[in-house]
Amino acid sequence: MKSNLLISVLLIVNLLALTCYAVEHGEKDSIITKEAYKLLDKKGKPTATVARCATMQESGLTWELKTDDDSVYDKDNTYRWGGLGAEKTGTIFFDDWNTLINAANKEKLCGFNDWRAPTINELKTLVTNTAIKPVVNPEVFPLTLALPYWSISTYQNYPEHAQTVDFSTGASNYYNGFRGDRLPLRLVRSDKK
Repeated sequence: MKSNLLISVLLIVNLLALTCYAVEHGEKDSIITKEAYKLLDKKGKPTATVARCATMQESGLTWELKTDDDSVYDKDNTYRWGGLGAEKTGTIFFDDWNTLINAANKEKLCGFNDWRAPTINELKTLVTNTAIKPVVNPEVFPLTLALPYWSISTYQNYPEHAQTVDFSTGASNYYNGFRGDRLPLRLVRSDKK
């Protein structure tokens, strides 16, 4: 009985520790304006209209912008965890997101062929004002769903899980579901090596 209570308390403490990102980065300093991004068309040329990618000026990260056209980039596409670039922790891996990565690299989306799934720290850079839902800049990322999005990062203590950012809350934690659950993924690339 005492061991069940101890396990429950430890799980709650772990969960609280892992969901601290949104609290650490309170609303007062977490608003990232559209001007912080350079918008690119599908060929990689700067644009103010039909953007397919957005480069965050400060970090140098370029993000895929989702579409609503039933293509490989559609906002409604979901993936199980564990394709190209995934950290090799645990034994559960799927290759669903390889289709998205391979398509973006083959077509040179926005002029680049080094697209990949983001790390948890990269994905957290998209979180903005937690008072709006989803918690990303709606002018830059208008088709972001208010759901957890996959990162390549794992969680050592729960090898059957992987880390996500939940864009309905801004919380960053290990996904308290199974790697086989289907979640969205947003691709990233970086000029910084």
